[in-house]
Order: sequence, then structure tokens, then C-alpha cells
Amino acid sequence: MKKALALLILVILFASSAYAAQWVGPLAVKHNWDRKESGFCPGADMCLVTANPNAKDEYNGNISRYFTNPPGPKCISNGQYILEYYCENGKWTARTKLVGLTLLEFAKTKSNDYVLLCGDYKTVLNNYRYVVGSGANAKLVEDLFKDYRCDQFGSGTRSACVNNICVLKYPGGTAFGASLNAGIADADYSFLHAMNHSVAACNNVQASSNAVGWYKCNGWTKSGGLFYNPALNSVIYLSTQDFPVIGSYAAAFDSFVKPCFDKINLYVAGKVHNPAVPALDFGFFKDTGLFNNWYYSRKQNKVVFSFLEKGQTEFGYDYLGALYSGYVFGSDLCNSIFRQYGEVNKGRGVFCEGQAGSDFVVAAKGARNSESPLTGAWPDLSSKLRPK
Repeated sequence: MKKALALLILVILFASSAYAAQWVGPLAVKHNWDRKESGFCPGADMCLVTANPNAKDEYNGNISRYFTNPPGPKCISNGQYILEYYCENGKWTARTKLVGLTLLEFAKTKSNDYVLLCGDYKTVLNNYRYVVGSGANAKLVEDLFKDYRCDQFGSGTRSACVNNICVLKYPGGTAFGASLNAGIADADYSFLHAMNHSVAACNNVQASSNAVGWYKCNGWTKSGGLFYNPALNSVIYLSTQDFPVIGSYAAAFDSFVKPCFDKINLYVAGKVHNPAVPALDFGFFKDTGLFNNWYYSRKQNKVVFSFLEKGQTEFGYDYLGALYSGYVFGSDLCNSIFRQYGEVNKGRGVFCEGQAGSDFVVAAKGARNSESPLTGAWPDLSSKLRPK
């Protein structure tokens, strides 16, 4: 009787336990933002911060712990970010990409002729060594963009105050934007200092801490308009009296980036990738996600799109892709132009052979102990190249 009762209790306990547990299916392997670590997250729409065994599940979703209690959380949730790196439905991307997509959505409402460049301040800006303010309040603008200036969550861990910057040019105006690692009203490192403006310009938006989208900064007193997105801690400036609006970042990505990237990826998968040869193993390419160094230009039906991913492979290689669509370049463009970059190891890590038609693709990857001459010359592939 006692044995039967014990067995019955065991069955009841097992049944209760099975009922309480919820089967969520197999967990997909995830990578951290630089793809050097892999692991699992409890939710499909979460992003892996680190696979370090000392990271704590109870910190999941608490981004401040990444700085105050390293290694911090294992995962963060959809819509959260750490520095530049933004979790978008379980995959890492960059806030800079979202700023750039907003600018492109705006550009297409104004013209069919526009150019966007997103990159580090030295690549994008033509002047950043100037002083704003005076006396004790004087600041060198470049100091606002350099690394290791802004403390994160009072942890003593410092980062750049501003991430990559996007600049848009279109007939009738100019716009630019950036995501920030300092508060928009930070007394020392607000991005508004670089614009020689009071840091109180966006106080009306800051009051709406749960606001999602782009809001006009009512305290902006200069020409044009300034807009702040509190959910992304990002700013956009328009030189006109227009307003930036974006309905869906995913839809904008599918409109501007995905068609171009798919053509590049198709060429890489079919003409370049060979897992049996280490130098030709481009298995990482299909998972490109950050797009924080990227270029997009449209001139009627002609499009140029290119991107550079820095250190986003298992071995920390830089790589890039570029598409020139709607142009007629003539013969042997690959050898005559792209494989000639750099004076040492010409053509090393550059792939563009065997193409015909109005779409031309270039891919390049840095090699161990030797950078591809093309990845180091990415601006020449984008903002400095003006095919007619």
C-alpha cells in the first residue's frame, strides 16, 4: 500500500511538473554582435550578448548590467541596444542602419536623385576640427566623436559619445543623423554641442520617455529642423522644414537594402564561396546584419549600394559588398579597376570576375595578416565614385 501510494505521489508530481513546463521548440544558435561567440537565448526574438558562463540569466534584458556587472546579461530583448548594437527580432543590427533607413524614406518623398553615406566621422564629415563655445565652455568638436569619452551607466566604462554618422544629400536640401551613447541633454557631451546649440533643444521630447518615433525638438532655434527619437536615442537634422517619418524599419530595409544585398549575396554564394578553401570561405556573408558603414545612391533607375563590415567574422576580418545597377561599364571592369586597388598584393581578396549585364557586383575580404586593398579603400567604392 505504501509503495503504491508513493508511486501515485510520484506520478502526480511528474504530471504537475510536465503540465507547468511549456515546450517552446528547439532554440536556434545565436551569435553575439561581432560573431565571435555563439550560444542560446530563452526567447526567439532575443539577441545573444555573450556566451561567457559567468553571464547571468537574471540580468537578461538589463542592459546596464553589461557595464556595471560584467560580463552582464547573456541576452537582451527585441528593441533594446548596447552602444551601437541593436537587437532586431533576434538578430543584431546597428542603430546607424535605422537612422539611415529613416533618411532614405524621407529622401524618396522628395526626389529620385539622392545620396546617403553612413560611416565614422572621419569618413563622412569634411570638417570636424573646429571649436564651439568660448572660454571655459569651449569644446573641440572632434572630442565629441572620439572613443572613450562618455561614461556608461556610471560604471567607469567609457565609449564614444556618438556612433557612426549618416549624411543625406538630395536636390533642395541636406540632412544628417546619428545614434548617441550620451544623453541628448548631457552637459558635457551632448551631440548638440557639435551643432553649437543649447543642449535644452529637445527637452520637450525627453519628457516623453516612452515615446517611439521621431519628434520635433521645439527648442531648436537655428534654420531647418531637429528631431529626436528617444527609443533609439538618435537625432536627425533636416535643412528644410520637412519632417522625417518612417512606418516600418523592416519595410524600409526590404525596399532599399534587401534587393541590393540579395544580388550581391547571390554572386558571392555562386561565384566566390568555397568552404573547402579557407580564403574562399564566405559562409558568414549571408548573415551580414549591422550595415553601419553603408552607401546608397539613386539617380533615376541607376543605383549604387555598398557596405563595409568591420571585424564581423569569426577571425575578425573586414569584408564588403558593392552593387552597381543600371550602368554600362564596358569590358574587363573587374581587372581594370577593382582588382588594381593597392600597390601590394594587387587583387588579393577581391572578387568580381565573370559578370555581364547592367548589374555589377564586387566583394572583398581582408586576409589573415594582410588586409584586402579594397576593404581599406571602401570610401573609393562609395562616396568618391560617381558613375554617370
